[in-house]
Amino acid sequence: MPISRHASYFIPVLTVSLAILTAMSPLAIDTYLSSMPVIASFFGVPIGMVEITLTVYFLGFAAGNFLGGPLSDAFGRKKLALTGILLYGVAAAVIPSSTQIQHVWMLRALQAFGGGFASVTAMVFVRDWFEGKQVARLATIISMIMMFAPLMAPIIGTGLSEWLGWKAIFYFLAAYAAVLFIIFALVIPESRDKTLLTYALTGKQLIGKYQVFFQSKPAVMLLFATSFALSGMFVFITSSSFMYLEYFGISTHIFPVLFGSNILLNVVLSLVNNKLLKKFDPAQMLRIGLFLQLAAGTFLFIFTVDGEAHFLPVFLSIVAYVGSLGMVFGNSTAIILNLMPQIAGSANAMIGVTRFVISFVVGSLPALFYTGNLQPIGAVMLGCTAIATLFFTLFKRHYRAT
Repeated sequence: MPISRHASYFIPVLTVSLAILTAMSPLAIDTYLSSMPVIASFFGVPIGMVEITLTVYFLGFAAGNFLGGPLSDAFGRKKLALTGILLYGVAAAVIPSSTQIQHVWMLRALQAFGGGFASVTAMVFVRDWFEGKQVARLATIISMIMMFAPLMAPIIGTGLSEWLGWKAIFYFLAAYAAVLFIIFALVIPESRDKTLLTYALTGKQLIGKYQVFFQSKPAVMLLFATSFALSGMFVFITSSSFMYLEYFGISTHIFPVLFGSNILLNVVLSLVNNKLLKKFDPAQMLRIGLFLQLAAGTFLFIFTVDGEAHFLPVFLSIVAYVGSLGMVFGNSTAIILNLMPQIAGSANAMIGVTRFVISFVVGSLPALFYTGNLQPIGAVMLGCTAIATLFFTLFKRHYRAT
């Protein structure tokens, strides 16, 4: 029987469960990064063909978010979460039997679609039950716990690949989904008020919910600020194998440590953010996080612009860049959801859709302008944080006017 909202352990159980749910996609993305050369060899294709499985995942996740948000408003959060987890797990379980890389692309799209369906409900569960600063605090805690997924994912993936082969990574993801399905089926209650469930969603209603969202200028400005800030991180993720394994010649055994350093700072800043939210509002903390990312992006550009990048300054700049998001995502999500509580599912879906579509486009730029060095990566990551800062400035102007 699902736990009662009034139980003393409700918030801890909910927080951990939603963090595990949100971690589905980071695990699906980060566990096999260091195994890409092995997978390319298995299918007899260039590594670029394997990297497409990342971009396909971004698009599939965005599509799942786009439909999942409004559907969760109409049918309930729990049903959408369970449906998404099931699709994610089944696709992961079938991937190892693929005989062509194109089959992997299609299954990754299905896996991502399910991940988008499930993940879009996470913060909406929170918004259904809480409001104000409490949303920002829980969002930050969930994001912090969730960030342990990309910290552990490369370690898990590298270990599984070396001991059991790359296929074991996807069996692990399938098992993860199975456990998560059981947790949500048995423990987590439905958060959507029964009186708000329509059990129907027409195309007109679907578009209408997003029209309501785009009528709020502060929400739109903050949406783009958040999306560009996060897209810079995805530029790093998609380029990390080239950057560390090929350009700097780092061992695959060291790769998880370097990758995890970004997450450790993210977790630390998430804890700091959560403490400071007792004195400052989410918008103030968000401004600090974006400033830190802009400074890190500027240094990264300086260290890579001449085409002769050195490992330590690049590594430290990236750690600061990704770590700063510990003060960005939770705060921005809370502000957007608090601005639009009546369509929280659609609002959270728009965050996911925009974030992954922009990440897909921006993440492709370094490959498009490939030079064999880190110049395109540094330039694109700086551009992302600069645009994010610009949109945040516009958000503040409209936010004061409301």
